[in-house]
Amino acid sequence: MSTELLAGLAIAFSAMPLLLLAIRDPKRLRSRRQRSQATVLERRCLAIAVALPLVFLLGNAAAALIWLSGVFVTGWFCALWLATPAHSESQ
Repeated sequence: MSTELLAGLAIAFSAMPLLLLAIRDPKRLRSRRQRSQATVLERRCLAIAVALPLVFLLGNAAAALIWLSGVFVTGWFCALWLATPAHSESQ
């Protein structure tokens, strides 16, 4: 299997738990005056699920670095997507 395909599959596998972690983030929900529904155990299990593909990529350093970059970018996009928009002052 090619490095790009392997890394792409690993990023896709990590994206869903990462999105669930972002949606259930207690700090983000607290700032919106909402209560978090996720327990500490659920968040830890999701974090392990995000990192799990790394175990299968340890033999391929290039795929592991591509996966790591992809997870960072996916997390960044999740944070931007879920961010509270700034209110502009009208004059």
